Amino acid sequence: MCLPTSKKPASAPKLVSSVVSDASSSSSSILSNNAYDNSTRPTTEETKHIKAVTSTHSNHVRDTRFDLLWFLGPALICYLLRTPILPIYIIGIARIVSTRLTLTLHYLFVDKDNYLNKLPAKQLEREGDDYLVGTVLHMYAQIPLQVLFPAMFFSDVSVIGRSAVRTFWSHVFLVEPLYYAAHRWLHIPENMKAMHGFHHLSISTLPTTSLVQNFHEHFVYVAVFGPAFFAPFSLYWEMHWSVVGAYLVLFDLINAYGHMNIKYRHPVFTSKYSPFQYLFYTPEFHLGHHAYFRANYALFMPIWDHIFGTWRKYVKTDTDRLLPANQQDFVFIGHNAGLAHFMTCPEWNVYSAYGPFRTFKYLPYQVEFLFCAFVACIIRLFMSAYTCSRYMINDKLIGRVICICRTPIDYVDPKRYPTVNKDIVKLIASQYKAHGTQCFGLGNLNKMKQLNDGGQLISDMVKADPFLKDKGIRVWTGDTMTAASVYHQLIDMPGFDTLESIFFIGANGKIGNAVCKQLLDTKPNLKIRIYSLSHTLDHPNVSYTSDLAELLNHKIVLVGKQLSPRKFNKALAPTRYASSKKGELTPYKCRWILDYTVPYIPIDLTGHSNIEHRQIAVLETSPESSNFLKGHFDIGFGLEQHQIYPCHAGCIINTVYGRETDEVGEICVKDMMTMWERGLSLGLRNRPIKI
Repeated sequence: MCLPTSKKPASAPKLVSSVVSDASSSSSSILSNNAYDNSTRPTTEETKHIKAVTSTHSNHVRDTRFDLLWFLGPALICYLLRTPILPIYIIGIARIVSTRLTLTLHYLFVDKDNYLNKLPAKQLEREGDDYLVGTVLHMYAQIPLQVLFPAMFFSDVSVIGRSAVRTFWSHVFLVEPLYYAAHRWLHIPENMKAMHGFHHLSISTLPTTSLVQNFHEHFVYVAVFGPAFFAPFSLYWEMHWSVVGAYLVLFDLINAYGHMNIKYRHPVFTSKYSPFQYLFYTPEFHLGHHAYFRANYALFMPIWDHIFGTWRKYVKTDTDRLLPANQQDFVFIGHNAGLAHFMTCPEWNVYSAYGPFRTFKYLPYQVEFLFCAFVACIIRLFMSAYTCSRYMINDKLIGRVICICRTPIDYVDPKRYPTVNKDIVKLIASQYKAHGTQCFGLGNLNKMKQLNDGGQLISDMVKADPFLKDKGIRVWTGDTMTAASVYHQLIDMPGFDTLESIFFIGANGKIGNAVCKQLLDTKPNLKIRIYSLSHTLDHPNVSYTSDLAELLNHKIVLVGKQLSPRKFNKALAPTRYASSKKGELTPYKCRWILDYTVPYIPIDLTGHSNIEHRQIAVLETSPESSNFLKGHFDIGFGLEQHQIYPCHAGCIINTVYGRETDEVGEICVKDMMTMWERGLSLGLRNRPIKI
């Protein structure tokens, strides 16, 4: 259905430039952080020294290919030295599990709906490489201690209780003051630049930021925390590895608590008359340290900052400005796309939230899909849909991604189609009841032609539903924006105006059909060769073929339908490692394979060095140029930060402009340019193709 002829946006977008930092220790990034207001921002005097730190650590990249070998290393060493291996791995694995669980819970209850505190991709990439280094290093450190001081780990179990008490008091009277002194020493400019500045690159902290340190700095902390159990052992010559392990796990959890981006202000911990204000910290206490740098140095006991005059109050403010939790103006209905998709869910591993679906490279579809189908069957015993992150639209509206618990196998088997469609309508009804939401977008497989005729069946089911039929529900596919994105990405290719022909895989789909019609209208001399057995376009410039190898005869190949990798391998086999230069025996013209299928799966182009396979129809909306979208609208889609699929963006644009009609079925070609202009006005751009 076409757009209304004249419709202004529901709320006029304000494209105000904003400065948002990813993960840097520059003074500008601190002052721009959304958690600060005029009363809590550090002064220029307090931040002027930070610039000296940035250059040392900002380009840090660690090779993570051998992390598993490093983790398994203690097993070999313990075997050679004949020292028990079990305590080392029980402690190490317990620390890793507790760390990951804390990270998951923090995302679910803190970061997931806080669109003003977006997780920066650069910070996640850096911390994801380093947050377990300290744990593995401590595993290696335990080996010589077990060999030299076996009684520190293997005393009789009867000593566990009293050893735990002694460890607690050693922490209070030794570790806490030692840490305060070491922490202040680390903030000396030379040491800050050499070591501690790496930790302070994280302005907006995560629980595991507590474990992210410069490699050499870990040795400082081994010396500082070691007295917790080494001191009582030196006095009484007894200790047990379970006490050491419990101390380290508990230490990690409390340290993670201090790096949580939350405010906890119970009077027991904030009243100046309460002893707990001095004996146990709150997350805001340590967030203040990351904000001010030269304050709040203490570990878990702020009393040391009070004694030495370095305590400073800090108030976290960003959550005070969030829209009501119940507000939900738009829902994009997604689904699982395979095992690789599971691996990018931030609830599972927030460090993989951005970036491509990696396992598609290594696992057959059958493995991906069967595993996910099994998991989905279990999940559906408890829920029919999963609520993902919410985000802000145009400073006034709230959008959210909600996935029905369906996996690719559900979209392959026609017998399951009615159930999938019922799940979609059920979700629409539940979200209207809970939030009054009227605007819904269908993601990828949820709008397949075979499933529901491009969303038309869903629209009909909503109109026929006794509860929903008079609720003003609108169902959108966003495909008009996708077609517009593909078209503009194509015509913006260098030399496209002089191009004689293109090869199109998937032109018979509704997006491909709309793109072809627009090309034939605006580029009358362009010939389109379509790979398909069915002929749907009748035009002098359109021809069809069933030979995929013909793609080599065209400089640009457009892919809008996923084919088996075997088909591409067979088509490319005759020219693999062959030259494409003029005068050679086996020349070929192909230079670009432009792919808008979702999810994007790389084609094996080994031996075709002149051909480049690129994903297109991905939009960018930079926070530096537009405030259109805020929050985690880009997590778990297989994209980089600040990128969005045009179908998702098209549904959001419909929400902003208050579209009152459905957008389902075939694409209205005349609307493509209108949607594109609206997207441009809101700060959306096609992701550039690197040439």
